[in-house]
Order: sequence, then C-alpha cells, then structure tokens
Amino acid sequence: MVLRHSLPPANALVVFEAAARLLNFTAAGRELNVAQPAVTRQIRKLEEDLQLALFIRRNNAVFLTDEGQALYATVSRSLGEIADHADV
Repeated sequence: MVLRHSLPPANALVVFEAAARLLNFTAAGRELNVAQPAVTRQIRKLEEDLQLALFIRRNNAVFLTDEGQALYATVSRSLGEIADHADV
C-alpha cells in the first residue's frame, strides 16, 4: 500500500486537528497563521476526499459529527505521537 495515495494531505489533517480542537475555524486560522477562508477550504476538501461530513455548521458555530469526533481522536493522537518523536 502506498500511503501517499491513501492518506489525506498532511496539511489538511493539521488544519482539521486545530479546527476540531478549537471548534472554531477563525481561531484555527489564527493559530495556524492562515485566514479563516483557507481553513474552510481545507475542511471542505477533506470532507469531500473522505466523503464524510466532519462538522455540523450552524450560524457562526461548528460542532463535530460522530465521524468528525472519531477522526479527531485518531488525528490528534497520531499528530501528538509524531510531535513527540520529532522533539527528540
């Protein structure tokens, strides 16, 4: 299996992690030093690639779907482990 062809782009996962943790696309953009529309685009593309709704959007609020919560748990843990190994 070629991981590059089966994984979403790493940047999209980093953006998703921030947006899911903060439950706010604007705050995620601030944290990542990108504009909120860039966060929205990354999340929308990730949802299209995975063919899953990751967030429920209501007015100016976002909430994780069940699928989004499951993905967040995996992505958060995995990125944390990568960060731990990179911090050696």
